[in-house]
Amino acid sequence: MTTSATQRLELRLRPEADRQLREAAEIAKTSVSKFLLEAGLERAQEVIEAQRTWYVSESYFEELLNALDAPPVINQALAKARKDADALIERR
Repeated sequence: MTTSATQRLELRLRPEADRQLREAAEIAKTSVSKFLLEAGLERAQEVIEAQRTWYVSESYFEELLNALDAPPVINQALAKARKDADALIERR
């Protein structure tokens, strides 16, 4: 099921930007609205993906996997804090 486009955006631009966009849309044989929408959505996807995706080196990734697979290291200060907290908290 296709939904109709109902939302509108307004855009203020300088005459040179308007000329350039109209020329590009004409070359692409499309409307300025469609040209801007497609270009804007493509850029939006790039920005969103850059925020949601982390790229790390292979060596860093291997180091991370090894750390996750390794048994936990007991932190004495944290173990003591847990023991102290257990003494203070009533267990049900």
